[in-house]
Amino acid sequence: MTETQQLHSSDPSPIRARTLRAVAAATALSVLIAGCADDNDNGEENNGDDALAVTWMEAAEEEVREVRNTVGSIEAKSRPLLAAEVGGVIDSVHVDEGSRIERGKILAEIDREDYVDDRDAAAADVARLTAMVGVQERTVARSQELYEDEHISEDELDNAEAELEAREEELSSALAQLRRAERDLERTQVRAVVDGVVDERHISEGDYINAGEPVFELIDMDRLKVRLPVSESLAPRLDSGTDLILRSRSGLQPELETTISELRPGIRDATRSLQLIAEVDNPGGWRPGASAEAEVVLDVRDGIVIPNQSVVRRPAGEVAYVLSDDESQVEERTLEVGTRFGDRAEIRDGLEAGDRVIVDGAGFLTDGAPVDAAAHEGDDADTE
Repeated sequence: MTETQQLHSSDPSPIRARTLRAVAAATALSVLIAGCADDNDNGEENNGDDALAVTWMEAAEEEVREVRNTVGSIEAKSRPLLAAEVGGVIDSVHVDEGSRIERGKILAEIDREDYVDDRDAAAADVARLTAMVGVQERTVARSQELYEDEHISEDELDNAEAELEAREEELSSALAQLRRAERDLERTQVRAVVDGVVDERHISEGDYINAGEPVFELIDMDRLKVRLPVSESLAPRLDSGTDLILRSRSGLQPELETTISELRPGIRDATRSLQLIAEVDNPGGWRPGASAEAEVVLDVRDGIVIPNQSVVRRPAGEVAYVLSDDESQVEERTLEVGTRFGDRAEIRDGLEAGDRVIVDGAGFLTDGAPVDAAAHEGDDADTE
């Protein structure tokens, strides 16, 4: 065998092997592609035929409360700062900070000796002048008799009567001095002017104070004032009498239902807010200086209400999906949403009472989508 024949006889085996492997690979790839195409076709067909499991609830007409929430501060309606009305040395102090007091209770006493002496001196002047007036009254009476008998002149009678008037004026002045001395003596006892609690004590026994210096700061705990800031944009919708619901932030006391007592006339520069004031009786445990949460009730009306979960945001706006009569598909409704409160929303337009809106699964739907619907758990409506 020639060299050329040997080369030809040795080449065909590797070439045929490679060719067979290529054909096998191509065949396998074709089968795989065909299989994938079948799977895709089947998946698309299933997606088109499968109905989404959803729940529905009837849109209902309910009372809608339009409110605004705010946080304010609790203050005492009455917080008097007691000052000394007379000067002197503090003889005794009967209360301390935190003491519960009643109106009229003696809180402290100033040394009384000098004021007792002033009272006694004024009383003595009154007694002396009272006696002098009595003597002069008798003198005038005798002078009138003598004048009638023509034993004295009219001038002498006038002088006697003028002397009586002068004595009476002196007596009136002495009586005023006595009343003042008695008041000063009474003012040595510092008394509570309200029922409440001692917030601050500014004196101690042995201190010397002048008239006008502060001695105690009191708080009336029974009547409170709550200040609440709200947006200035709400001003046209508020007046004295607007309903409020107040809650202490401690969470331990019950909520209070009250009304706005007054509106501050100006807008605060720093916050651009309007201040509301509500006066309330302390339900127990509320403290001046604490915070209070409030709901300002702007309006109460009847409206169509659905769960917030049923309101879906789409590029064209907010929509809800309403179940068809045969419960096989849904219809998309464009909504005008009003007030949201808790987990519900007021619908001003787009739905009517009794419409069956989708709750669970609403966010995955489109107009006309097939569904497998069941009543939402806890809903009173029955499926048809």
